[in-house]
Amino acid sequence: MLSCGVDVGSVQTKAVIVDGNYIVQGRGLVHSGANLARAAKHALQEALREADREEFDITFVMGTGYGRFLIPFAHSSATEPVCSGRGAIYRFPGTRTILDIGGQDTTAIRIDSRGSVIDFGMNDKCGAGTGRFLESAADLLGLTIDQLSRASVEASPMADLSNVCSVLAEAEIISHLEQGKPVEEIIAGIFDGLADREVSLLSRIGIEDEVTLTGGVSQSRAMVKAIENKLGRRVNAGVDGVFICALGAAIIGLEKAANGGCST
Repeated sequence: MLSCGVDVGSVQTKAVIVDGNYIVQGRGLVHSGANLARAAKHALQEALREADREEFDITFVMGTGYGRFLIPFAHSSATEPVCSGRGAIYRFPGTRTILDIGGQDTTAIRIDSRGSVIDFGMNDKCGAGTGRFLESAADLLGLTIDQLSRASVEASPMADLSNVCSVLAEAEIISHLEQGKPVEEIIAGIFDGLADREVSLLSRIGIEDEVTLTGGVSQSRAMVKAIENKLGRRVNAGVDGVFICALGAAIIGLEKAANGGCST
């Protein structure tokens, strides 16, 4: 039996295929673009190619994410916190707190030992703590998003970027550039400010060990380091963090299929 989880985000769409033993067989990652249904199909096709399978081999498709209701071939859907909880507990069994940083929003999630959601909260300001803001910041600094994400966050002194609004935060970056501040200090200030906002969001739901970062921004070395500095502890993060929500969806789909498509 094979199950596929498809996570349709505002920026990227991910698909993960797992077999009946919960082993990942294939993954797909594409840009979402304007046509979310097409992005979901393309992500599924990428995962099928990696798994060396055909679409008819998939028993159950579980949708999640921003565009979960726009996946025409999905059998069911679940919210991102629910799927992130299941995916995180599978990947990092000690996880009790999740910080999911996506393209347009950030979610803090507290889970139990089974990956079930106890509490969650989302950013209530415009997207200054998200992937979209990092892309804009990189453009302003003349860097690629990869260069920004790999940057050091140890510069001292660091530029002050304290605004919670993405538009005003971008204005702060421009002001620092006009003042001749070194780019290294501005980058350090960007990630320090972002980490402040993310940790504040985590604090609203209660921070319990272990903390796991998910979503596309979890792949940013600088973001991970800045959050660890604020928390004073190591956090779980990895290159597969972007797939954790889709992985959780696939696991839930597998269990639904085993129960005849009914809720577990």
